[in-house]
Amino acid sequence: MSARERILKSAKELFSQKGYNHTTVDDIVKHAGLSKGAFYFYFKSKDQLMEELVNTMAEKTKSIMKGWLEKGVSAEESIRGHIRDFLVECYEDRHIAYVFFFELICNREDFRRLYLAHLQEIRELLTELVERGYRRGEFLCGSTKTLVNLIAGYVRLIYMEELLLNSASLEDILKEVNEGLDLIFRGLKCG
Repeated sequence: MSARERILKSAKELFSQKGYNHTTVDDIVKHAGLSKGAFYFYFKSKDQLMEELVNTMAEKTKSIMKGWLEKGVSAEESIRGHIRDFLVECYEDRHIAYVFFFELICNREDFRRLYLAHLQEIRELLTELVERGYRRGEFLCGSTKTLVNLIAGYVRLIYMEELLLNSASLEDILKEVNEGLDLIFRGLKCG
């Protein structure tokens, strides 16, 4: 494992255990078994390191969505697949996501802007999936905007409450999401 990877891994572990605000650069380099110079060779600050962790998670999400867009399967299958894959990925990084959402977005404008920028890109990809469903006649009622808001809001609720706050198992989370998506997609075939 490279020095950079060790720094990132140590930061994730320490942010998860102690929180972002209670973790210092000294803590990170000590945990990684490296010098402060090594840290500053790769990162300008703890904030930049955290930003990279968040960007990596967001890029994984966008990559998953793009992969489902390219598969050529039904819009419903693409949306379900994306949400499942997204939640599996998030489950792995749930501790760092917790820190980001509950320590940083609430208190820091720079991290709030970062979140909103990624969220906008993710919503655009979801909109593309939903529009495909309407074009193909898979969805018969409602509007693209309403469906995107419904799906995004539902997934955000599950993500925040079950994954980050309640520490539900991945199996339980996926089961609950599928039940909710069943209701949403059943309602879209109302025409």
